[in-house]
Amino acid sequence: MERTSPWFSLAHGFRATGLAMALAFTVACGGEEPSAATAPPAAPTAEVAANTAPATSGTLSANNASIAELTAAFEAAGIGSARRWAREVDEYRPYSVDDTNYTKLRAELAKYNPAPGVVDAIIAQLHLP
Repeated sequence: MERTSPWFSLAHGFRATGLAMALAFTVACGGEEPSAATAPPAAPTAEVAANTAPATSGTLSANNASIAELTAAFEAAGIGSARRWAREVDEYRPYSVDDTNYTKLRAELAKYNPAPGVVDAIIAQLHLP
């Protein structure tokens, strides 16, 4: 088939769509996550839940959970812009185990003017260490 043929363009488009769908499936099923610019956030999976046995039931370590794990937990809790907030939690690590009120994290997240209740909802998903 010639590259100038409209059929070539159509076939190429189907291939690109198929690759994008395969990439999304791989990410959602716990495969290696590509850069944030090329892939949507991974959906929560049973594997993520099984591999992140938190010290406190239903929460993740503020210091050790991956961005993907934080994103999944925040999405499950109904927190908008979950991936963005997960990256912010990650950016300001580590958190002192003595800071049980998450004073440092609360101050950093407040800089972004979150909607009322968002910071508390994020903190509710976390535990220390």
